[in-house]
Amino acid sequence: MIHSRVRRQDGTFLVDPPVDRLPDLLKNPATLSWVDLESPTADELGLLSGILAWDQLTEEDLTSEDQRTKLERFDTYDVLVMHALRYIAAGAADAPGAPGQAGDDGVARVETPEVDFVIGKNYVVSVHYVPLPHMTETRETTSHYEKLLEDGPDYILYVLTDNLVDSYFPVVDAMQDAVDELEDQIVTNPSDKLLPVIFEMKRDAVRMRKAISPQLEVFARLTAPGYGVVSAEHVNYFRDVHDHLIRVFEASDSYRELMGGALDAYLSTVSNRMNDVMKRLTVVAALFLPITFLTGLLGMNLRSTPPWDDNFFWVFLGGMAVLTALQWYYMHRRGWT
Repeated sequence: MIHSRVRRQDGTFLVDPPVDRLPDLLKNPATLSWVDLESPTADELGLLSGILAWDQLTEEDLTSEDQRTKLERFDTYDVLVMHALRYIAAGAADAPGAPGQAGDDGVARVETPEVDFVIGKNYVVSVHYVPLPHMTETRETTSHYEKLLEDGPDYILYVLTDNLVDSYFPVVDAMQDAVDELEDQIVTNPSDKLLPVIFEMKRDAVRMRKAISPQLEVFARLTAPGYGVVSAEHVNYFRDVHDHLIRVFEASDSYRELMGGALDAYLSTVSNRMNDVMKRLTVVAALFLPITFLTGLLGMNLRSTPPWDDNFFWVFLGGMAVLTALQWYYMHRRGWT
């Protein structure tokens, strides 16, 4: 779907003007436009591509959803590919950009949907195939999109990317909370169900790192002197976004280390519990070893039938009971039980 916000030369704004007016508005250098394509069809992408004279490779990149983060220059525009973060938590109601419904295995996941930006002389086009709350809020709130369009296209790009990066932090916090909960479960109840959860969370750390790491390089290029996309008056804004990305990147590294520690703690806890079980079984075997020997040695040498008519039989049973009690007392004093 095409959503457009246009500021005309006289300072007035147009909200979702008819599609047949877009060519004149987007080609008019006196206007400043933001076009948000949410889950666009091939026809909608083709329409904007024809109006703005995009290269065929650009149209293919915007259609695909598996692009790596990158920044490309063309004759009349630039293309920036970024990724959002969505935390899909187990057992919660589905909500884009927030905890949602997990997969069939009930394991929480992190998704990194692609978000593309095309930056022209007087426009910015954003393309995404999942609803993003910060995009919707900016688009639907009058004060937000009016502020968005108060300066050039690089300022539009700054606001949109800054909101995108800021949306990472709730996801990072949710992942940290999930790690804390996992660590508690590892200590209190290290069941076999935790192992797939740990491995999936380790994969989340890899996915997040793969999404964030190249964005650091991209924003370093955007803020480099003379690159041409960002004006000198707005370069500090993009450096602030770059700083936020560094924080998220460091948090992803910390998360990955925590997951490695959680796996080690799980394996250690399981091993300790196994050792405890084996210790108790060994104690039981040790208790039965001497009485098994005695019954094997003397149990068949009965002086009368039935044996309980003979007093020696009861003395023999009492002796075995006393021996077992002494063994257990000794092991208990040594801390083996």
